[in-house]
Amino acid sequence: MIRIILEVEEPASNHNGGELLFGDDGYLYIFTGDGGMAGDPFGTFGNAQNKSTLLGKVLRINVDNNDRGPLYRIPPDNPFVTDPKARPEVFAYGVRNMWRCSFDRGEPYTKEGKGRLFCGDVGQNKFEEVDIIEKGKNYGWRAREGFSCYDKKLCTNSSLDDVLPIYAYPHKMGKSVIGGYVYRGCESPNLNGLYIFGDFMSGRLMSLKEKRSTGEWQYTEICMGTGQTCVFPGLINNYYQYIISFAEDEAGELYFMSTGVPSATAPNGVVYKIVDTSRRAPPGKCRVEPLSVKVKSRLIKFVPKEKLIVKTPTQRPRLRTTTKAPRRGRPTSETPRATTPDWVEQILNLLRNQNRVQVTSRTPTTKPPKSRKGGKSGERRGQRRKNKPPSTLSPPQLVNGAVRLMNRQARGRDRGRVEIYINGEWGTVCDDLWNSKAAAVVCRQLGFPYVVRATKRAEFGEGRSLRILLDDVECTGQEKNLLECTHADIGKNNCSHKEDAGVICSHEEVIN
Repeated sequence: MIRIILEVEEPASNHNGGELLFGDDGYLYIFTGDGGMAGDPFGTFGNAQNKSTLLGKVLRINVDNNDRGPLYRIPPDNPFVTDPKARPEVFAYGVRNMWRCSFDRGEPYTKEGKGRLFCGDVGQNKFEEVDIIEKGKNYGWRAREGFSCYDKKLCTNSSLDDVLPIYAYPHKMGKSVIGGYVYRGCESPNLNGLYIFGDFMSGRLMSLKEKRSTGEWQYTEICMGTGQTCVFPGLINNYYQYIISFAEDEAGELYFMSTGVPSATAPNGVVYKIVDTSRRAPPGKCRVEPLSVKVKSRLIKFVPKEKLIVKTPTQRPRLRTTTKAPRRGRPTSETPRATTPDWVEQILNLLRNQNRVQVTSRTPTTKPPKSRKGGKSGERRGQRRKNKPPSTLSPPQLVNGAVRLMNRQARGRDRGRVEIYINGEWGTVCDDLWNSKAAAVVCRQLGFPYVVRATKRAEFGEGRSLRILLDDVECTGQEKNLLECTHADIGKNNCSHKEDAGVICSHEEVIN
């Protein structure tokens, strides 16, 4: 059954707020947007500065024991309960559109920082900000956006007594802050005490650490990858770019959700766990006793409907060494069935064909072996094989989007300039925005699970003999080939071969 506890009328379709939280005090905290449109244009000073409206606020109400009587009550220590010009639900005001807030559970032993309320407040045109919400405080919107003035007349009014954010960043770093959590887990000791948050549009994962001597918060960008991928300029890692939300489990470990399209309602969201690979807690140290959950109704334990069936892996049969070719036809008990996947067999066939071309193109130094059967028919068959030109061998069929790596003019195995086959010709990928997400598509297509680095500026030589076929390539990292990524029209570009892109792939994860 659904019951409506509180309704807030919205004058516009955007800025609807982004969080509902219960605090340690047992009260419900509600975060409302300023009502929408640009610049909070409602009234003389905007909704966020008007304490008689519930928009642009942090609200706090008591919803305990509301089966009978009022649906909610006002906590007696709310800051404006005695102000006749203010709504008693208001806990703090002057916010634009806070998207994701969280309470700090505090340092596990000393409980330092416990109860602090962190919020990410989405900005207007220039800045995004992170605030620590305190009772009765004014957080400045629309007078301020971040640390700078937005409404200059309001900004110069000293009676506002507004609170500055603990951190703000410009739109060249990101355009929609997503509030996170202070890490209080056990598995990643280096992250202890860091406030970890992100940005929806840029996909940046960021952290703030408080300098206790000054009270300032120091910024550090977080990299989810390992090895050289974390060093590459402008690169975060190969997760879906658009970060939607963060979460914390009972043990204090952190997670975030992101999606491949810029929409908070996207259907392909993925949840990632934030783990520091450089330093982990010793095995067995992190143990959490689950807390009992208090419920009014009868507690029904979860029972999975499907049982997990674990199959014992069977050892592959070992082939006996023999000089005889296997018989054709139906396999017998002495001839094990082929278990090689189709794609492996195709690669082997390609290698066999290449070996045949190399052998037949050389000058023979020894006489060809005689046919076992002997006779003229055997000689004729041998002669036909000998005189068959290499050009009549069946070449591998190339499809649009096939790629190869070239290290200067030689074929590269795990590194080289990226060349792509489109509409019957090979060409290069010229892109000054080339990154590891696009490189991951190429490496996976060539059978490598890891990307060491995405290279630019023709590090593996310029493909001057070829036409530039792709430019402005942007991938999520999940595509089958580069043609599935967004890109400029085939053959159209605004670059030169001095910017030919390349990759360094690996079968093993590379760690600095």
